[in-house]
Amino acid sequence: MGEGEQVAGTVDEAKDEEELEQLALPFPNARVVRILKKNFQKEHQIRRDVKIAANELIGKILEDVAKTMDNEEFYTLSIEHFNKASKKYRYVDLQAKRFARIKQLLMKQRAELEEVIMEMERSDEEY
Repeated sequence: MGEGEQVAGTVDEAKDEEELEQLALPFPNARVVRILKKNFQKEHQIRRDVKIAANELIGKILEDVAKTMDNEEFYTLSIEHFNKASKKYRYVDLQAKRFARIKQLLMKQRAELEEVIMEMERSDEEY
């Protein structure tokens, strides 16, 4: 990439950031982009629609947590209420790990079953 292209890309990126900040998004878009980029292993450019979608998703998650907390009968909401309301979002990764472990176990059992079937077929051929 030439120097002129790099400057043009930076100007376009700054203009895009300004436009995004003008939208009625739930959170400051620059902060959402910083969180995304911080968690990337490699350097990536993030398209405008991804930035908007990520911001809106975070807003919807917080709306859902707030609605769940609103069902509490207490006037003052504590961290326990927040933890209870946000539990399903925090345990998604744990569930994915459980599914992966179960899948791995089933694949191992499948391989063992296939081995037993092949042994049975060989023994049938011998008779």
